[in-house]
Amino acid sequence: MKIGFSVATPEVDTPLLPAQQGDFIENISILADLGYDGVEVSIRDPEVIDLKMLERETASRGLEVASIHTAAIGFQDQIWLCHPDEKTRAEAFRRLIAAVDVAANFSVGVLVGSFRGKLGSEVPREVSESWMFDAFKKSSDYADSKGSKILFEPQARSSVDFGFTAQEGLRFAEKLQSPGFGLMLDTYHMNIEDASFSRSIFDAREYLSYLQISDSNRLYPGAGHINFGEIINSLAAINFDGFLSLQILREPDFITSARLGLMHLRSIINSPLISSSS
Repeated sequence: MKIGFSVATPEVDTPLLPAQQGDFIENISILADLGYDGVEVSIRDPEVIDLKMLERETASRGLEVASIHTAAIGFQDQIWLCHPDEKTRAEAFRRLIAAVDVAANFSVGVLVGSFRGKLGSEVPREVSESWMFDAFKKSSDYADSKGSKILFEPQARSSVDFGFTAQEGLRFAEKLQSPGFGLMLDTYHMNIEDASFSRSIFDAREYLSYLQISDSNRLYPGAGHINFGEIINSLAAINFDGFLSLQILREPDFITSARLGLMHLRSIINSPLISSSS
């Protein structure tokens, strides 16, 4: 298992996003010095991303690009895949396809959580469900053709109105039937919606390739009450070898929270009990 941290590219500027914003190169330099394996890159407009810079600056620090994250598109520009306005949906889909092109350069997935939007009540449910299905089906098929994946994130109902648990994400995956579609899980949302961390990880195992990590209070792992030993042990049991990416409130500050979160996860991953079960 590898450990990453969510960092936004320079065009992102929104307090709603729990990713480190500001000077991208300075931020990833700090993470590299702390001993992180990679960075989850949160973007707003994929077409303005300097791919050569991204590749150069991460690789020169021994960091992998762990994923491309899309929430800032919605938070900052109010653009969502499912929306009653057709132009909004079209622009969201354009950006998602462009995000796949960015992700494909690094052979990683595109994370879609709140950026999916809401089914809402403005139109009949079956209509908005068809918008949601079509957006994910077409983008997942495209991702497969590029060697990438769309990774769907179940979230708490305070954020979305569709796909709250790992099991609901699994049912959506089985309905889509696209090799370019997968699941990611977020421990913050799982703590609210899922009945069991271990059960959800086991149920999602065929589609699961990525986890966002934060504690029950959205702080760094170890600052709340989530049992990360259970989570790491469950991941080891299914031979999970992807990224655990911290997406947290940076309190008391970025460096302290990144250091303490990394130490907590490493102490569990490297424990004899976990090592012997993996």
